[in-house]
Amino acid sequence: MGAALALTACGNDPAGRVVPPGQARSTVVDVVEETTEAVGGDCTLYRGPDAEVCKQPDGRDGARFVYVLERKGTDGPTPATDIRTVEELWEGKGITTERFASGGADPLTGVRGADGSVTSVGFNAYPQRYSVTGVSTCSDGDVAELRQSE
Repeated sequence: MGAALALTACGNDPAGRVVPPGQARSTVVDVVEETTEAVGGDCTLYRGPDAEVCKQPDGRDGARFVYVLERKGTDGPTPATDIRTVEELWEGKGITTERFASGGADPLTGVRGADGSVTSVGFNAYPQRYSVTGVSTCSDGDVAELRQSE
């Protein structure tokens, strides 16, 4: 699935606080699930929420979480309407948004976001499949331990 955002960025809480792993995980899950609820349809789990290694501001390893939900095809409003809905939702959460579109006569469209309570989030509004990908802030935590407890 061609995620429309780079999953390499990792930062800590925007206010500079250390974020516990449980909070990072639940925050990204909430943003992704609220987004899929806003556009409607029957979404399925594609990935996660999976723990991955990231770097803390002080250089130590930390843990971030990646969560992806998708749904086949569109139903109801057009992708453009759903993109506006997602932009409004995310901006209300303090997430900075940016629309994107591929080239060509029938471009693939969507919106990506950053800041707020997540490192990055993306909504791909492709006619064949919608997907929402979220990456949490970098939290304290050992990825190996977190994976064993899942």
